[in-house]
Amino acid sequence: MMDAKAQLTVDVIAKVAQGKISIINASKLPSKSRRTEEYYLQQYQQVGIR
Repeated sequence: MMDAKAQLTVDVIAKVAQGKISIINASKLPSKSRRTEEYYLQQYQQVGIR
């Protein structure tokens, strides 16, 4: 089970993957860098949610 912070990150990455928000805006939401969000998006697309 994920904590609230991890769930928010997953939700944001899913919205980026769906094209609902940009990676730039996503990096502002859970206070993570753009590079970190890009890494999470790449992992989400390759592996999914673990």
